Amino acid sequence: MKKTVTANISGIVFHIDEDAYERLNLYLARIRENLSSEDGTDEILSDIESRIAEMFQEKITAAKTVITLSDVQDVVEQLGEPEQFDESEEPSEKTRKGRSYNEKTEKRLFRDPDDKYLAGVAGGLGAFFNLDPVWIRAAFVVFTFVYGFGPLLYIILWIVVPKATTTAERLEMRGEKVNISNIEKSIREELNEIKDNLKEFSRETRDSFKSKSKKKRVSEAGNRLARALGIAAGIILLVFAFSMLMAVVSSIFLLPFTIYASSGVLQFSIPEVLSVFLPTPFFSQLATAGIFLIIGIPIFWIFMMAIQLLFDLKARFKALGIITLILWLSGIGMLVFAGLSGARNFTNQYSSSEIYTVTPVQSNEIFLDFNKQQANAWNLYDHKGRLSDWKIMWNEGEFGATGVPNLHIKPTQDDQISMTVITEARGLSRSAAIEHTSAINYNLQQQDSLLVFDPLFFYDKKDGWRGQKVYIELFVPEEKTVVMPREFRQKMNVQWNRSVNTQIR
Repeated sequence: MKKTVTANISGIVFHIDEDAYERLNLYLARIRENLSSEDGTDEILSDIESRIAEMFQEKITAAKTVITLSDVQDVVEQLGEPEQFDESEEPSEKTRKGRSYNEKTEKRLFRDPDDKYLAGVAGGLGAFFNLDPVWIRAAFVVFTFVYGFGPLLYIILWIVVPKATTTAERLEMRGEKVNISNIEKSIREELNEIKDNLKEFSRETRDSFKSKSKKKRVSEAGNRLARALGIAAGIILLVFAFSMLMAVVSSIFLLPFTIYASSGVLQFSIPEVLSVFLPTPFFSQLATAGIFLIIGIPIFWIFMMAIQLLFDLKARFKALGIITLILWLSGIGMLVFAGLSGARNFTNQYSSSEIYTVTPVQSNEIFLDFNKQQANAWNLYDHKGRLSDWKIMWNEGEFGATGVPNLHIKPTQDDQISMTVITEARGLSRSAAIEHTSAINYNLQQQDSLLVFDPLFFYDKKDGWRGQKVYIELFVPEEKTVVMPREFRQKMNVQWNRSVNTQIR
């Protein structure tokens, strides 16, 4: 039986064994002693205690509610002893962007509050991918004006990615090991930055009083320039928001969904795409409404921002902001609910196999090719005459092929060629999965030593996409050679065993 001590560490209450508490108290006292003569001691100790509290929380479970001596030893090993770093080492004069420490660890994605124009998303991505945030911001601009989803992507990352609020999180964001040495260095550099900024501010303040009248004239000219830039930005945002709104409205209410292999996506209809995956029209309409809210509300606020810039309005829309936020979150809820309902259609899987009779082939060579007539009928070639990479196609509004079959060539000890076609699909129940599997239609034919495979398989449009797949197993005697065109190998998902003799022409 051991005594336990209740301790408050960084605002969180823990139950700690008495010997573990003494070890932790001694550890913090030694750190405090090493930092007692330095500036920023309180901030460093506060961050170290916050990190210790985070690590203790990871060790607490439903079956283990008391911090033990071994837990404290693990924390000390990860953070390091105070003697392991040089007290006399001067902090680097580099800015935060230029910091580098020897000990590295796996990076975590955070929003960077120290390098931000809006929310720190670009700064956090730059730290994570070791890129200058300028390039990240430039990419968002390109996505905005070329693809149109830059603002939506930024808003999603703003919501999903957490902000680096503590020194430990800032170190993890840069991939630096969270120990007392790096925490101390980071805080001292931040304190030095604050001192330098105060000196710079003081100098600029003195200079501003010396040239007050001149700056007043410059300020008036700057205000006029800012007003002109605001009007230009408002016009750009207005055009962009209107274009986005028209695209969303047309994709929901006007256009059918059409993909051609040769020219790609010609028309995009959100409801028709959703109907392929979701079980009933109700869920398709619910998901459509959710998507409209998720995309439409940011577009609405872009409109509002454009109007404010154009007419130099300073009005605040706090109540409207709350209402639109609730609607936006409701849209996410609708989409998630419909998505979970659609996922139920994939809970059961069924596969069936059919053995195809292959006429005995006397030749030592077996030729493989695909049905070019079907490829021409479905316009499967691109503008250079090659087979397209599209795996799902709608032909003039009708749901068509779901993909190319997978062909696996295997050796056999038999004297004759044999072939098995395996079809697979999923469904809400086993009976539904069986029904979807039986609806798959795939054909192949033999012309003496030539085996011709259809490049596509089909199923009933009313079934929707339920993971339908076709696998073909071709068993070839070891003394025979399989010959295939290069485009057949590239586009028909062909694999073969190494012991099978193959030639590609």
